[in-house]
Amino acid sequence: MTKRVWKISGILLLIAAGLCACGEKSEVALNINEVAEALQSGITFEDQMNQVELPIFYALYNLSEEEVDDAVMIGSTGATAEEIAVIKAKSEDMVDKVKEAVSERVEFQKEGFENYVPKELEKLSDPIIVTKGNYVILCVSEDNTKAQEIIDEYITE
Repeated sequence: MTKRVWKISGILLLIAAGLCACGEKSEVALNINEVAEALQSGITFEDQMNQVELPIFYALYNLSEEEVDDAVMIGSTGATAEEIAVIKAKSEDMVDKVKEAVSERVEFQKEGFENYVPKELEKLSDPIIVTKGNYVILCVSEDNTKAQEIIDEYITE
């Protein structure tokens, strides 16, 4: 009887260990260029969208290389508020800082477009902002449903 209890206990222990391993966090790895390109090509934007150089991105988002590992920003000509940003934070500790910078960028855009092109406030009032692992993704467009679908293709496990 004792051997049987030990065998059953051993089997249960192995099953429990296996189940615990399934719950481990897997590190997210995104190709930020692919995500940004998929958003740009998968959504119809009103304005012409072009990739922005990193120094300009850092200035617009009030971020630095100490906080950001890599980033892609695709912006409009300025006639609309349309924008894509896919940002990889330097570390898990920096994700909240990057997300806050994205939110501040949206608020800044709201102030700028309020008197300039008020209809752009609709886009800015409900932007797509997604955080997954060390990544923060922003998409300001008229098609939030499509933007979310594209992002979900890349971030679902």
